[in-house]
Amino acid sequence: MKKFLATTALCTTCMFSISAYASGYQLNEYSVTNLGRSFAGAGIVGDDYSAIAYNPAGMTLKKSGTQLNFTVAEIASEMKGQNAKQGKKTEMDFGVPLPSVYGQYQVSDKWFVGAGIYAPYGLATKYKTDSFIADKAKESILEVIDYNVSAAYKLNSKWSFGASFIARYIYGKMTNNINGASFGAGDTNISRSKFELDGWTYTGTFGIMYEHNENTRFGLSYKPKSVQRVKGDHTVSLAYPYNMHPILGKYAGVYTDGKASPDLPETVLLSAYHKPFEKVAFTGAVRFTRWGDSFEEFDMTSSFTKGLGLKPVDYSWKDTWTISLGTDYYVNDNWTLRLGTAWDQSPTPDNQHRTHRIPDSDRIWASVGLSYHYKNMQLDLGYAHLFMKESYIRDSVNKDHDTQYKAHSNMFGLGFQYNF
Repeated sequence: MKKFLATTALCTTCMFSISAYASGYQLNEYSVTNLGRSFAGAGIVGDDYSAIAYNPAGMTLKKSGTQLNFTVAEIASEMKGQNAKQGKKTEMDFGVPLPSVYGQYQVSDKWFVGAGIYAPYGLATKYKTDSFIADKAKESILEVIDYNVSAAYKLNSKWSFGASFIARYIYGKMTNNINGASFGAGDTNISRSKFELDGWTYTGTFGIMYEHNENTRFGLSYKPKSVQRVKGDHTVSLAYPYNMHPILGKYAGVYTDGKASPDLPETVLLSAYHKPFEKVAFTGAVRFTRWGDSFEEFDMTSSFTKGLGLKPVDYSWKDTWTISLGTDYYVNDNWTLRLGTAWDQSPTPDNQHRTHRIPDSDRIWASVGLSYHYKNMQLDLGYAHLFMKESYIRDSVNKDHDTQYKAHSNMFGLGFQYNF
């Protein structure tokens, strides 16, 4: 009985999971033009309206217009159990849509206003029901949506400033099987647990841009830590005949007091753009994410889990850096080609703090893109492949869950802009 309860609670205390397209669960994929250069120079290149999301000071580089982006991230990974008597394999391969939309209006020579909707954080894992991992993690979904209203002010030919007000919505869903072996029922999955929570908070972005001249500029933006509080239901279901058991049966049901506090980290983004030749421009970006202050541990609770008195899951995530470089080749007035690469550091400190819900690892980006301009319209295409470093999970509780992960991701983006 005690083992059953401990296993159930341990499986339900962690909501977040890995996505092969983000370090930790941070996203950067809300611009197709930036996708083509691995997000180097994000916010200050001036070839789309996504500065609203990256650095609102960069809004002064564009006049009035609107933009739609649609990116699909294909996530593929293979997992192999490391226990000699187990040796099981399972895999995961599915696509995740990442849409975004922006609109901007130039009020005067000095003032610009805009709005955007995009996903700054998000991830998903979906293990098969019969996977050897399913009693630890079956399905995990995190969706964070920012509703952004921004304004920018061009002080002079050198300096621009911007700020955003953001209403942030977060939704999370986590399910897992409960293995019957936990209470002597054989190696069968006879029960399931599901957390489904959501909530709102408010945050912002502050940005500054310095233009040395029309061909060289730098941008710096800051996003503070977002303190999130989510609430919802925790459902525990037991299969027959265990739901009729005089002791076990009372634990089945819907607990309406589920809650969690998934703080989202503060970030600093430094971007650069330099066009030394008529047809060639170089871009770069360095992003610092302070995970260590927001994801040291995580606890998802309900009256069911509180009764067990279990401690939060220890993640001990570290602060991370992302470095990207890109280039744009302006073929003519209609066509632009892009290339980019990036190194994205994982916040996971070691194999003992890597979980099946967050089997994160360092990754290298390689991307290409192009844009076609026609009158006041622009069509954007982007593609990136992410090379994921092979990773391992060492489970201190159950060695049968020790796992080797091999993963990669492909990203495909399509965007459209209309300049008023």
